[in-house]
Amino acid sequence: MAGKISPLAGKCGLFAVCCALFLLEGAIGAEAALVLSLDECLAVAEANHPSITGAEASVASAAGRLASNAVSDRTEISGSAAVSRSGSEISQNSSSSLGLSASLKIYDANRSKYALDSSRASLSATEEDARGTLFEVRSNVKSAFLTLLLDYEIARQRMESLKAFEQHLEQAKGFYEAGTKPWYDVTKAEVDLGNAQMSLAEASANIRNARASLAGAMGVDPSEEFEITSPGLDIMDIPDGAESAAEETALENRTDYISSQFKIDAGRLTLRSEARSGSPTISLTGGYNWDGKDFYDLEMGWNTGLRMSVPIVDGGAQKARIDIANAQIMSLEASHEKLRQDILLEVSRAKTDITKARERIRISELTLINAEENRKMAVGRYETGVGDPLEVADALVSFADAQLANKQAHHDLQLAIINLEKATGVEFGLKNAAESDGGKQ
Repeated sequence: MAGKISPLAGKCGLFAVCCALFLLEGAIGAEAALVLSLDECLAVAEANHPSITGAEASVASAAGRLASNAVSDRTEISGSAAVSRSGSEISQNSSSSLGLSASLKIYDANRSKYALDSSRASLSATEEDARGTLFEVRSNVKSAFLTLLLDYEIARQRMESLKAFEQHLEQAKGFYEAGTKPWYDVTKAEVDLGNAQMSLAEASANIRNARASLAGAMGVDPSEEFEITSPGLDIMDIPDGAESAAEETALENRTDYISSQFKIDAGRLTLRSEARSGSPTISLTGGYNWDGKDFYDLEMGWNTGLRMSVPIVDGGAQKARIDIANAQIMSLEASHEKLRQDILLEVSRAKTDITKARERIRISELTLINAEENRKMAVGRYETGVGDPLEVADALVSFADAQLANKQAHHDLQLAIINLEKATGVEFGLKNAAESDGGKQ
């Protein structure tokens, strides 16, 4: 229906803009209790994440098992005390005794030594697993931080698009009121503005979700109020030579690969220990004892000697334990080789993703330049009265899409660098803060 502009439609449009601005301010403009840089987010994660606490507890447990196994090769000393009374209708007897005995294992064919070395290797494997947990937590924080940064950038772009469509709507209204453009131009501009408002509202909602994800990655309550500083999307870079040496670096530094080797070593040492479980054990024993009728009247004695224990028949228990240990070693070795292949594949994929992301950045920058030129031409043609609203709308949307594609390409490159870090087991570090345009989001 052609005619004058509806005041209600104008108020509804203004209301929608206000709602979108309110949502965006709530996502990125409100004062928060904390303003965190990426380094600070990583520090919070290391101090709070439950996975790190659990990994540290596993290390403590493995250290305790090692200490427990070490006792078998140490001198054992025990004491005893006893009092007994017996009697009948015609007599009563009493006896008292104290004893102190010691035992030291002096030979067991190194069975205890290999078992102890196996525990040490298991502890080393657990320590590597704990390092891997810390590395994974830090990687997850970086990824979540980058995603939140991208959502901020998208929200900014949506805001810029919203302002451009608002300006176009005002132009369309002016031309209509001047009688140089039809009512259709105003209607089309209002629809485009409504879509921009919806996109902005979605962007602000994505920011809230991304912030909650970052909180989860740090191991804190997702309802925690905080903001992040903005160093730009390009927060990481790859050191010189890191890509060419990535495969070798991965096999030298991946904590899961190192842990896997320690577990194989532990299994082999356990096998050696079990293979000697049929050997004799020789211990040196000795002690003092005090015996008598009452505690105040005890006589001292002493004893010393060698004790040898030789298993004769165990019903096949030793063979079964050896077979189990052999099978476990084969399984561990197969898993180790599979892990090696997976690591090399991860490295290859990460390097490929980096190459693809760099190419997307190059292409997106060219596309962005072209889209900006088309936007300027379309807006200019419409302002001079020779363009049409569809051309302007298409140009604005194409420019917005080109901006987002460029931001996404930079984000993808950063994620690919993080994936290369994961694949190699080495953190490349962050760019110097002086190179970034930091500021509160």
